[in-house]
Amino acid sequence: NVDAMISLGAVCNKMGNYEESLKLLNHASAIDKRNSKVYPEKVITLTNLKRYDQALQASDTAIIIKDTPMDYYWRGIIYRRLNNDVLGERELRKSISKDKKLAEPRIELADLLISSKPSNLREVVEKRKEAMDQCAEVIKNNDRSADAYLMRSKVYKKNLDYPSAINDISKTILIDPDNPAFYYERAKCYQEFNQHANAINDFSKAISLNVALK
Repeated sequence: NVDAMISLGAVCNKMGNYEESLKLLNHASAIDKRNSKVYPEKVITLTNLKRYDQALQASDTAIIIKDTPMDYYWRGIIYRRLNNDVLGERELRKSISKDKKLAEPRIELADLLISSKPSNLREVVEKRKEAMDQCAEVIKNNDRSADAYLMRSKVYKKNLDYPSAINDISKTILIDPDNPAFYYERAKCYQEFNQHANAINDFSKAISLNVALK
């Protein structure tokens, strides 16, 4: 059952068992070479295994069989891992153009924009503004997107606007109060903003949640 193999491969991906996922997906594609579900999942597997050339080949096949916005999103991820932000940005913008409500490429593009090294101050301002706009668009479509608030907080931090950054991370905590990563991120903001008592409280909360999860 090819669909069952693909579903199991996807579960293995979510669990981080990428080698097992690859075995399942390779077997599925050997049985049904034109299956539209197997190659996008294989791209995720190969990307996490850092086999980027193979991941790009799998994405080429995925696009030939069934062109979807997420195919270009993953190509953007791969090119970024290969330190090619020019092609990464191109693929992410292509993904956005195909589905303007898709959150993942907008958030990844925002990260790319604030991580790049512009040649002058004007370019810095423009890139940070666009990064902010990309996050705002995601939030407009889904006001409970913790990833979008977290990314926007990073843009605020770049602009040294710590109160706004802390406010956005606080929203992620309201969305998912048991996620230790959010308390850790807010603690770092408090620390950089010289609010050390608040930082200690959040670091302690992050530690206690991590212990509880174990």
